[in-house]
Amino acid sequence: MKNTKENENKDQNVEDTSPFHVEHIDSKGKKVSAKAAKKKEKKPWTKKRVFLKIILPILIVLMVLVGGLYGVYAWYKHYLFSQIEFIPKDENPTFVNEVGSVVSLSDYTSETELPLVEEEHIHNFLLIGIDSRSKEYTKDGSGNLADVIMVMSVDDEKGTVKLVTVQRDLYAYFPGYKNPQKINAAMTYGGPIMLSEVVQNHLRLKLDGFAFVNFYHMEQVIDAVGGIDVHVTKNEVFTAEGGLNALLREQNHILGVPDDTYVLTEYGDLHLNGRQAVAYSRIRKVGNGDYGRSQRQLNVLNQLLYKYTHMGKKAQLTALDDILRMIATDISEEEIEKYAFDFLPKIADMKLESLSVPIEGCYKEGTFSDFRKGEWSIRADWNAMIPTVQEFLYGETFEVDKVNEIPGAPKKS
Repeated sequence: MKNTKENENKDQNVEDTSPFHVEHIDSKGKKVSAKAAKKKEKKPWTKKRVFLKIILPILIVLMVLVGGLYGVYAWYKHYLFSQIEFIPKDENPTFVNEVGSVVSLSDYTSETELPLVEEEHIHNFLLIGIDSRSKEYTKDGSGNLADVIMVMSVDDEKGTVKLVTVQRDLYAYFPGYKNPQKINAAMTYGGPIMLSEVVQNHLRLKLDGFAFVNFYHMEQVIDAVGGIDVHVTKNEVFTAEGGLNALLREQNHILGVPDDTYVLTEYGDLHLNGRQAVAYSRIRKVGNGDYGRSQRQLNVLNQLLYKYTHMGKKAQLTALDDILRMIATDISEEEIEKYAFDFLPKIADMKLESLSVPIEGCYKEGTFSDFRKGEWSIRADWNAMIPTVQEFLYGETFEVDKVNEIPGAPKKS
């Protein structure tokens, strides 16, 4: 018995070096084996471990997300641009001359002695509205009178947009024609390229491109932003000939819908849908003729810009999808991307500044007893108006070549 007791005591005093039997006290006061203690031992957070365990996985996830978003953005941008009717730059544009022949425009144009006004940070684009009164029109715009003619001037430095509205009944000289005629007819003879040439020559400023839209499509552009809010007078609404409702019934008849569709029963501060707004912008027999109509068109454009810039991003993209498919232009994708995605959201003043041409005191209007007897027209001294246009767009004036005088126009220059 003694030996057994001694052996037991001896066994208790023998050190067990096996890691499975060595006891440790953990943080909670419990006995654990050395192996278990080793498992629970926390490694120090070195910079390398932080990068590998936390930062690197986050970076990988972000790269996947950003790459995916960029891919979606690039795809959607490409989709939006595919909606635009891009008109390739014509290296040898043609037009119909005075005797009805199709000729090269370059054969009837020449460089001015003094350069056209051009500033690096100011870009001028010709905006054209076609009133074809139908759903179909030629892709290049030729064969249609220009119902709206505007020069849109974008100042990259100041973040402003200015409009110069050119009255469609203004007389101007066309290449290949001896006598001047209404400027809107240039669209008929040679499309937007011909009209651009005429506007550029008479205002003596460089145009960087053009964009045009049919009034039939303008209805859809306005509907894309949810309509507009304008003040409409009683006469503008209810005048039997040329009032808003009369023009609305005319358009409804063309479209084959009931004549009284969308007609107004009140006046004042109203919310107009696309068709109503187009009829409003076409009013010219109420108030101050074409000058009043130009102001209405400006009201519509200001409201259109305001509504678009105050929409949410998702709604803007949806509206942009509808708007771009209504446009035909020779402006490059790069330029459109620059202004649609970069410049437009950042412009300093959402209200468009405007100038109407002809300028007060520089024109006569009415019928004249000369080469176009009985035709109502506006005959202006272009040379007298050019400095005012320059001052409006550039803040200074420049010396340019003289424009040929229009018969019957007052001589102010």
